[in-house]
Formats: sequence, structure tokens, C-alpha cells
Amino acid sequence: MVTAIMTEVNKNNIFPKLLHKIVKTVATILLIHPAYSTAADWKIVPRLNLIETYTDNVTLTTRGNEKSDFITQINPGILLSGTGARLKVNVNYTMQNLFYANESNQSRTVHQLNARENAEIIKNFLFLDSSANINQQNISLLGPLVTTNENITNNRATIKTYSISPYIRHNFSNFASTQVRYTHNAVYTNTGGLSASQSDNILLSLTSGSAFRTLGWGLNYNKQKIDGLGTSIGGLRSSVENERYTGNLRYRVSSKFSLTGTSGYQKFSYPSITGKSAGAFWTTGFIWTPTARTNITANAGKAFFGTTYTLMASHHTRRSTWSLNYNQNITTTRDQFLIPATTDTANFLNQLWTSNIPDPVMRQQTVDAFIRDNGLAASIFDPINFLTNQFFLQKRLQASVALSGARNTLVLSIFHMLREPQTLGNANDVFLGTNNFALNSSTKQIGGNALWSWKVTPRTNVNLGAIFIRSNILATGQEDETKTFRVGLTKQIQPKLNGSVNLRHVDRTSNQIGSSYRENAIIASLLMRF
Repeated sequence: MVTAIMTEVNKNNIFPKLLHKIVKTVATILLIHPAYSTAADWKIVPRLNLIETYTDNVTLTTRGNEKSDFITQINPGILLSGTGARLKVNVNYTMQNLFYANESNQSRTVHQLNARENAEIIKNFLFLDSSANINQQNISLLGPLVTTNENITNNRATIKTYSISPYIRHNFSNFASTQVRYTHNAVYTNTGGLSASQSDNILLSLTSGSAFRTLGWGLNYNKQKIDGLGTSIGGLRSSVENERYTGNLRYRVSSKFSLTGTSGYQKFSYPSITGKSAGAFWTTGFIWTPTARTNITANAGKAFFGTTYTLMASHHTRRSTWSLNYNQNITTTRDQFLIPATTDTANFLNQLWTSNIPDPVMRQQTVDAFIRDNGLAASIFDPINFLTNQFFLQKRLQASVALSGARNTLVLSIFHMLREPQTLGNANDVFLGTNNFALNSSTKQIGGNALWSWKVTPRTNVNLGAIFIRSNILATGQEDETKTFRVGLTKQIQPKLNGSVNLRHVDRTSNQIGSSYRENAIIASLLMRF
């Protein structure tokens, strides 16, 4: 398994070295503190997924130019988990081997990895978090948008990330608590749009303790340096810094309601096309917790890029999870790959099953197995504008609900997102070299996901999934709509053997010539666990 991973990532010299460091770090912890490994509950679950797909448009080309093909997949994988009082390890790896009957020269191997580790090295003092990921993403809104690696397009890239973060936590009795955290991370791709980059980040925080019951306070300092964004793209320097000072207050009006306020200063070192990349900011708002299962946090304020609003609202019951979120901030494409998603199907099911499966590692494994066994992986989609080095102002509204019954699971999610570039892009950033005017324009996306799983019998599930996304390039007027529908049947043939049959229909419409296509596919698979 390790050999296969290293074969795929050896084009980037730094990535395998740092991936090796993560493995070495975990191994060192286990050697120095053998009690971690002996006390932990370790599980290793190998698996093999055999998939046969027939598609009538393997290249997702325009009508009249479609090419049909049979795609055979032989995908071995392994799940490794270790859960102990002071150590948690979760590694999920798949080697995806795709063989094409007609387009045999496109046969290839891609790798998917999701590895995380959390360790308490010195009890109640020194901690270590680390992660490594390999996955595939769409490059641009202007190209075909897919949720799997089966189709042959130029709009798919492999993303590799890692992160290592040691930190110290200390409590000064009931007066205050402090955290000092250092994080080193990196992002690599096999496409020219997003440069390989590494980041070093230091976080210092001091937060009031229980002695301040009525008026709580906090102080934070954060400094990030990103190396490798390149001077040739968008005029950005080889390194960009982001420095932020923050102070916050919380006044407890009652046990369920508090008023909040923040103030501070933030400075980016990038050359902004808006003329603003630094300035003071402030927000004011409230936190309302009417019940133990309901939480609403809302803020409004000003920053150097304009008026800001933030909303985080959630409600949980035994059978449902509801969420409404809005945020706006300066961010980058690389940030999207390093910050764990909070609204996709997997994470929402994770929230839904919190009360049923308290242990977070076991809960995540259960969620992953549910999605994998029921053929639902293609129902997960998170929008990416372009793989680019640009900084942009992102404004995103998201609403989601998950419902779980004795025989049904339903997940619905809708979003509205606006992205406004803050730095210049380069034509190389865009799919197939399209004019960079589109890249430097604001873009708007609206869309949603729907997933329904019905347990017909204890061993048989019917699954329905739908994805809709509409994107607009505001300066050019280009508008594209992509609709994906999926229906399938999954049956547990034996305790460790699942079979499934799925039908997929994709319809893309565009007001630009040559951007519309349709696809129909049938997928049969066997999943064996050992």
C-alpha cells in the first residue's frame, strides 16, 4: 500500500518526505509511549471493490460526438483505526485502478487517502494533530463537473495535502487558559493552475476561565506565511503573509443568552486589485442557546473588505439535524482543501449519529461504511470555482437537514455562494487556457444535494441521489447548469459482501457553444471486506 502511494506522489519531492514524517512521528509516539499502542483498540479492515460501468459518453462531449465505453475497476483498500485514551489514528486508503475497453490508453491508477492522528503526548499539556490526504477534484467551473474519476476529461486533478500541528494547552486555575499552536501544512496538485505551496502558522490565545462568569474575554494572535504561490501567477510574491490580532468580549445576560463583540486588525501582504488588503475590523452579535440541542450565533460588523455578517444555527433531535450557516471571509483554494468540510453528506451524517455513536472515530467509520456500502459517494459534491493561486472574498449561505428513521435516511442541502477576486489570476489557471477575464471576474453559484436511502429489508437498500449546480461568470454572462441523478439498489449478500446496481444520468446545459453534454451510465459493483 505504501509503495503504491509513493509511486503516485513521487512527482512532488516534498510530499513523500513529509508524509514519511507524519508516519515517523506517529511511530515515534508509539515507541516512546508504548502504553498508547497497547491500550488502544486497533482494527485493520482490508477490502476489495470490483466495479463495472457502462457509459454512453465517457468523455462528456457534446451531442453527436459521444463515445461509449466499458470501465472495469479493481479497487483494493484498507481501513486502519486505533482508539485509546490518549491516541486516535484513522487511516482510510483506496487504490483505484480503472481499465477502459475502448479508450485503453486512458487506463490509469489513482490513489485516495484520508489519514488523521491525534495524540496527547504529555497529559493535559502537549498535543499533536497530523493529517494527510489524497483525492481528486474538478479544476474549473468551465469544464465538465463530475463526482467520480470514471469519465475521461481534462477537468480533473489530484490534490495532495498534509498537516502537522503540535500545540500546548495550559490552565491557570480558573482564571484563564492558554494555547500555543504551530501548524505546518502543504498542498500539491498535478495541474498548473494551483501552485505547490507550504504554509507555517503560529496561533497564540488566552481565554478567560470560570472565574469570569458574567463578562468573559479572549485575546488571539495569528500569523501565517504561505510559500510557493509564485511570482508568475497574479503578480503574487513567492511568499504571502496574513497577520491578525483579535480581542473579544462576551457578556452573559442569562444562562441561555449572551452578547458578544470582537475587535482587531488584519493584514495581508498580497497585492490587492481592490486597493485594500489590511485594516481594522469589529463585530457585534449574540449567542443564544434556548435548549441543549439548539444553538444560534450571529454577528455583524465591518472589515477592510466591507460589511461582514456571520450566522451559525443548529438544532438536533434524536432523529434529525438542522443547520443554517452564513459566512464571508478572505480565503484561497488551498484553504478549501485544508479545512475539513462541514456540510457534505458524510459530515452531516456524522452530526446526525452523534448520540447513537458517541466515539468520533467509530462514528466516522460507520458513516464512511454507510456511504460506501450504499453507493452514495457520488452524492457528495462541494463547489470549486477554479484551482487557482488567487485570494478571493467568499460569501456563502448554506442550509442543510438530515432526517433518520427506522428505515429511511434523508439528507438535503442547498447553498448560495459568491466569490469576488482580490488578486489577479493568470490564463494558465483556467481550464483549457480560457481567457483569464473569466478568472478575474466574480462568480456566483447556487445548488444543492439530495440523498434518500430506504431500507426495504434488513439487507436491501434503495438509494436516490440528486445534485444541482448553476454557475454564473458575472462579467461574461456565461451560465451553466449541471444536474446529476442517481438511483440504485444495494444488497448485503453475505455479512462481508455487498452488491449494488446504480443508474446515473448527467445533464449539462450552457449558453456557451460546446459546453453542453449528457451522459447515461449503469454501474454494478461488489464490495468485499476481509
